Amino acid sequence: MRCDRTNQHIAAIIVASGCTIAAPVALADAPTAVDGDAAVQFDPTFLPGNSIDVSRFERGNIVLPGIYTVELYVNDQPLARRDVRFVPQQGSAGAQPCLTRALLQASGVDMRRLESSLSDQQEGQDEKIGAEECVDLSNRIPDAAVHYDAGEQQLTLSIPQAALRHTARGEVDPSLWSDGVPAGLLRYDANIYRTQGNDLDNDSGYLGLMAGLNLGGWRFRQRSALNYNKYSQTQYGYDDHDRAGKKDHTSFEYQSIETYAQHDVTAWKSTFTVGDSTTNGELFDSFSLRGVQLASDDRMYPNSLRGYAPVLHGVARSNAKVEVRQNGNVIYQTTVAPGAFTIDDLNPTGYGGDLEVTVTEADGSRHTFSAPYASVPQLLRPGRSRYSVAFGQYRSRYQDGPEPYVGQLLYQRGLSDLFTGYTGALGADNYAAVLVGSALNTYWGAFALDLTAARAQLPEHVNRMGQSWRLSYAKILPQTDTSLTLAAYRYSTSGYYSFTDAMQARQATHSDWDDEWYDNDYRARDRLQLNISQRVGANSSLYAMGMVTSYWTDRSRDMQFQVGYSTDFSWGQLGVSVQRTRNAYGAQDNQVYASLSIPFGRQVAQSPLFSSLTTSVMHDTRGDTTLQSSASGTAGANNAWSYGLNGNYTDQSADRTTSLGGNVAYTGGQGAVSASASQGEGVSQYSLNGSGSLILHAGGLTFGQAMSPDASVALIEADGAAGAIVTNAAGVVVDGRGYAVVPYLTPYQVNTLELDPQGLSDDVELKSTSQDVVPRAGTVVRATFETQLGAPLILHVRKGDGQVVPMGADVFDSQGRQVGVVGQGGMLFARGVPDRGTLTVRWGSDAGAECALPYQRAQGNAGIALACTPGADRRQADSLKGGTHAQSGNAQTAALPVHY
Repeated sequence: MRCDRTNQHIAAIIVASGCTIAAPVALADAPTAVDGDAAVQFDPTFLPGNSIDVSRFERGNIVLPGIYTVELYVNDQPLARRDVRFVPQQGSAGAQPCLTRALLQASGVDMRRLESSLSDQQEGQDEKIGAEECVDLSNRIPDAAVHYDAGEQQLTLSIPQAALRHTARGEVDPSLWSDGVPAGLLRYDANIYRTQGNDLDNDSGYLGLMAGLNLGGWRFRQRSALNYNKYSQTQYGYDDHDRAGKKDHTSFEYQSIETYAQHDVTAWKSTFTVGDSTTNGELFDSFSLRGVQLASDDRMYPNSLRGYAPVLHGVARSNAKVEVRQNGNVIYQTTVAPGAFTIDDLNPTGYGGDLEVTVTEADGSRHTFSAPYASVPQLLRPGRSRYSVAFGQYRSRYQDGPEPYVGQLLYQRGLSDLFTGYTGALGADNYAAVLVGSALNTYWGAFALDLTAARAQLPEHVNRMGQSWRLSYAKILPQTDTSLTLAAYRYSTSGYYSFTDAMQARQATHSDWDDEWYDNDYRARDRLQLNISQRVGANSSLYAMGMVTSYWTDRSRDMQFQVGYSTDFSWGQLGVSVQRTRNAYGAQDNQVYASLSIPFGRQVAQSPLFSSLTTSVMHDTRGDTTLQSSASGTAGANNAWSYGLNGNYTDQSADRTTSLGGNVAYTGGQGAVSASASQGEGVSQYSLNGSGSLILHAGGLTFGQAMSPDASVALIEADGAAGAIVTNAAGVVVDGRGYAVVPYLTPYQVNTLELDPQGLSDDVELKSTSQDVVPRAGTVVRATFETQLGAPLILHVRKGDGQVVPMGADVFDSQGRQVGVVGQGGMLFARGVPDRGTLTVRWGSDAGAECALPYQRAQGNAGIALACTPGADRRQADSLKGGTHAQSGNAQTAALPVHY
């Protein structure tokens, strides 16, 4: 039997009903490690029928054998939600949780040390714990304890630190990472767009495809795109009003973007890739490659070990509490033993902010120290390494000449709390580059400085050598709430060519734009980037961003600069921004933009048709002004439908135009579609979009929402549970075949999938409503939710003498499976039983404390039952055919249909 929270407490509720009448209740001994409830005694004379065996309830809220969905805690820290089997145990009033090898591993128990200690106890004999063996934790591990809170459905394991693996917060044992099931995948993104007006018709279409196959730990992927364009332009004769027809231009283009296979290298926390793929671009510029790559995958580490955060060291005089604050917020808390302690599993928090560490001793005294924390992408934690190795042929979409072979090696290492070193090398035909750099975390911010030296042999035996310097900086000022999130400056000498620059120069000799390349050198000399954000009060913020680039030719500088301000009011949101751009040819444009957004329906019970109104105005240096207004809203379950209306007014010198448009979109569990249309003065526009995915698996073909190429996907299987809602996946419901796709799991971490039975047919019951999965990247993991099919049956159960069967009596089917418990007034709710048969009702251990109950289903969930008597047999059940009523002694049988 699998129990949910309601079924779990039914026995306790039944007995408690007797207790409320029989006020005297005697408390007994203290709670046990598992039961957690004091022993009680009940006066059976207060219970109906005066014959029910209440001894099984004398341990308070005991746990009956079965499978329960519990919240698993280890040393008072939440770990996961799991289905745990509770089994009877000799000498215990209630069932005990079966702590299997997998459950202990997931709880962080050092199984190697545990089994080694067991072998020592068995005088060297091999003492391996079986996969389904139930481990008595308190006997196997000194000072360990197990506590189950039935009311909260919380299972807590108390395990000494010495018996646990040394793991970072959130770390999941790699043995639990799932390769998933064999599956074929297809993602599609389609767009159709049409415009008409101003003597030009344009039709365009796009279809993006991602096909994949998962098999035996390998993930095969192929990404491609198909583009279609058609232009129809009106041709005129000598007179502008004399149309000479239309000239059409049509083009189709197919592009293969990536084709590769991937496999995890778990021992190295890395991913191996072979085929057409792209390098990561962390230190050198990213480029397309046909070959092999082996690179670290940070996703295989828990959040507490990703990115950069400093290691904190301190000393405690007693069992002390340690709190770490950043910008006034507590981001970490733990308890440490007396002596020196180390905190090395802080979660990274963006670009940082200095840390304040408070140690609270057992006597209440406190001492505080601070540590600098600022971060740039190059920083790593002390002892952490990151690497990437790539080799193959360079791929260029426009390469006409021979494609050179290229190799790349990158390595980063966190050398201390404050210092990270990194280096790299890249080599190809007639090209070589070496990079060396370091990153620092200081009280003045985080810095990264690196130097790249490169040698390139260009066409016509032109040799170039040069260097490129790059400086990055990040800092958060909590005193003023200012964030300088990224400031970067790069300077390159005239002889420096990046690998991409060198490949473009080589490509130019094999194309028609050889002269253009040498006349217009597009290489940058220096580039400055800056991003600053500033909080203003509680509800406002100010930001500034800019980039300036200069070149080695006589071209002018590229410049882009933007300043913005936004604030929230009780009635809406206001935003203002100013932007200035200038390209390398001297063309300059200034824009001023302002927007106001007002939400509707905040203080009304019924949602309005439109939930918000947004108005914006934009003005530029050419004197053009654009005014836009739009109203948007949502509808349906989980706001699956969205829609909007918009109006646009444009004043371009003396030319003034207006247009009206609308859009509608639907996002469901099997994909998304949207459409838009607008009509202006002589111009119209129409569009249609669709996206989604298909998964081919052993159970057939299932449609789902769009997924990324390396997305971890859950395939939920719940037989007969059509309509059940996946609560942690917006818009996803179980389809008519019992499947659903959740397209965005977090790889290498515990993901909890939950089903909401709301919307299920009355003929289906979920045995559990949640399940944990730990997928690898790009895998399809199956999550099977057991269901019990069959219409529920409701009966009034009475004995042959007309008396109600005692409340709390257990009811079993012909196979000995418990199907229900008799409630107050003889009411029985059972599921999964045939439309006609005989049930056994038992309310005690005596031979006379049971009876057989023939029954037959009537209309809906109602049933007709004969008297429950010790002598009932199949012939009595047969007498129900045709609606006949039997007699038992002098009492009339209970043939009572029940209706809701």
